[in-house]
Amino acid sequence: MAFREASLETSASSADVWGVWSDVNRWPEWNPDMKESHIEGPLKLGATGMINTRSGGKHDVVVTQFQEGRSFELESTALPGTKMAIRATIMPSGAGSRITQGFEPRGLLAPIVGPMMSGPILKTFNSVLNGLKQRVESKR
Repeated sequence: MAFREASLETSASSADVWGVWSDVNRWPEWNPDMKESHIEGPLKLGATGMINTRSGGKHDVVVTQFQEGRSFELESTALPGTKMAIRATIMPSGAGSRITQGFEPRGLLAPIVGPMMSGPILKTFNSVLNGLKQRVESKR
């Protein structure tokens, strides 16, 4: 399956966005869907942790992709037979950045779970990206 994504432009630099977005332990401060989040040690490939969202509940996560300053991907078990990958990407854009959050269901039940969950998940991404934008733009 392909990633389904939502994006937003911000006047903040990529470095400023990365500084906030890569601090997983502080996501609940600006992410309205996040009850709690934690990564053991620094955000890097193979790091493990937990997220607890208002929309999807509590899940163990592992960092499955990582590009310092640019992107990371967390993978969690969403349902039996399915994993959910959440990808965060930052791209320079004009005088600021383009921030993108995407998800991809994986596994045996992905063809069923993906279409069923895409609407509700994408709805939360808009508020998440807006929260991130407000946080990084208010830090300047």
